[in-house]
Amino acid sequence: ETILENIAAGVVSINKKGHITTFNKAAEDILKGNANQIFGSSYKDILDPSYQKPIRRMIRNMHRQHKELTEEQIEIRIDERTLNLLVSIQVLRDAGKRYIGLVIVFEDLTTMLKTQKIAAWKEVAQGIAHEIKNPLTPIQLNTQRLRKKYREDKEGFAKVFEESIDIISQEVEGMKDLLNEFLRFARMPAPDPKPNSLHKIIDDIYTLYSNHDQSIVIKKNYDPNIHQINIDAEQFRRVFINLFENAMDALNGEGRIEITTQLDPAKQKIRIEFSDDGVGISQGDRGKLFLPHFTTKKRGTGLGLAIVNRIVVDHNGTITVRENQPNGTTFDIELPHSPVTLPTDTSSRTRFQKTSSPF
Repeated sequence: ETILENIAAGVVSINKKGHITTFNKAAEDILKGNANQIFGSSYKDILDPSYQKPIRRMIRNMHRQHKELTEEQIEIRIDERTLNLLVSIQVLRDAGKRYIGLVIVFEDLTTMLKTQKIAAWKEVAQGIAHEIKNPLTPIQLNTQRLRKKYREDKEGFAKVFEESIDIISQEVEGMKDLLNEFLRFARMPAPDPKPNSLHKIIDDIYTLYSNHDQSIVIKKNYDPNIHQINIDAEQFRRVFINLFENAMDALNGEGRIEITTQLDPAKQKIRIEFSDDGVGISQGDRGKLFLPHFTTKKRGTGLGLAIVNRIVVDHNGTITVRENQPNGTTFDIELPHSPVTLPTDTSSRTRFQKTSSPF
């Protein structure tokens, strides 16, 4: 009890009737509730509808998929404040493995995410300023050149005019491409998850690149236990196009790409490893790789991997990067396993639902 009262995470336990049996101090602070008034009450009567709805959805999904543990990042509003919470829900069972309720853990990520966003957008602003400043220099120099040539040599002006206009047009087009890419990033729609085959999405993109260069070998290692999962197919096509493009650039015409998928039933996670044996990424750069506008390429907006990261996070997943052995880079994507629910035996389904009726 002392430990519960002193940890930073909010902890709420609910018995099989839906009554609250634990509500620690952090839960009071985060959810603005009073433990003395809450104990023994139905969580439906006490918890605010703004965060009760996503929690009930998580619980229903757990029961539908017969999962013991689920985790999701949610955004709620309490007392005019917007909070980002990492919510973990675990089934509680007694020594005889009988269902006795649930424990819900709330971690407040609001301050951490705000700090990360400020730091990231500061870097974005610096990057945008740098990218816009670069083409402005040749534009300015060429306009000065035009003015000077026109004043000094009107007869030879036509040739200089054509050359300068070409340079100015190229730089303006580059600026337009940069701004359009940022607009696509800013206006990216929320995902629309539907039953899709992860492997078919990868295969579709693989087909685009498999004949790209015969000196590049692409190997796929698929876990046969992964079937249809709920993801936005169009957004994940964009994920794999970006990863293929990065790998192709790193290989520079020769090397190997390997894609591995794996189901972790214990954690209810799907892992995707996307590896190449190219030039690799320095340890210092790996920490900044998913920031908007960070790039190691001579020409590039630096938004490709920022978009990949956003899509994965919007699907409640994570993406990390590490060094591939003996050389190259590996991207690790982890997604919640949300299998498409198939019809099951009615009697077993009814039995399970009896334990979860309060939710």
